[in-house]
Amino acid sequence: MNKALLGQFFPPKAGFCPAPRLRPHLSAPPLTSEEITSPFCKSSSSSAPGPNGIPYLTWKCVNTINPSILLQLLSPQISLGYHSASLKVVNRVVLDKPGKPPYESPSAFMIIVLLRRVSKMLERIVAARRLLLARSKCLINPNTCGSLPGRSTYDACLTLMNDVKTLQRPPLKVSSLFLDIIPGINKVKNTALARILREGGISPYLVSWVSSFLGERSYTPASHGAPGIPAPVNPGAPQGSPISRLLFLIYVAPLHFRIPWSMMLS
Repeated sequence: MNKALLGQFFPPKAGFCPAPRLRPHLSAPPLTSEEITSPFCKSSSSSAPGPNGIPYLTWKCVNTINPSILLQLLSPQISLGYHSASLKVVNRVVLDKPGKPPYESPSAFMIIVLLRRVSKMLERIVAARRLLLARSKCLINPNTCGSLPGRSTYDACLTLMNDVKTLQRPPLKVSSLFLDIIPGINKVKNTALARILREGGISPYLVSWVSSFLGERSYTPASHGAPGIPAPVNPGAPQGSPISRLLFLIYVAPLHFRIPWSMMLS
């Protein structure tokens, strides 16, 4: 059973390649104290810590006593466009789904991803910068709702209801097609996303950081009898990350298409 779980949730990958020489990106705006403080407003002090066991509350205290510590720790990763390998080692806890016997199948289990809290702070900072650029560069489909500030699933439902009622007035027949692509977050391809970002005019330091963030990740599986050592995997955008959904929206934006209103009424 352990082998089945490892094969389902922790697919093996070849060892990591040596990292290229890092050079500062002159176009990268310096990290500010306000950007360091912002992630704490959206973080719960009671959430489970990552592999190093340091919760948000500890980092909040550190930032209150000496704000320069986190600034000096995270600034080089912004300027170099690099996500440290130590921040990419995360825990993946395998939990039994209640009422899902038999437990001989991997489908009867679910995964909880625990990332390092200092890494999630950096990811929130980059996500805030990238969201502004992605919207200004039209890298996110304007019809996208959910995973964006001010654009919830409730807005998507209201829009759909409005379109349906509008088309029923003539009267016309209306049908809707729903696709579940939540598992697609793990399928984001590093090279393809980097190409989309470069062609979209995103700053080179952000493109480099995303490529580094998605590449050469390690997971430590936590399950009965599973090895408690990090193993290299190729998971795409990691679940639980503050930036993964934004990267996924940019990644799938080219798949969207909009039917002209005249065609809908014809």
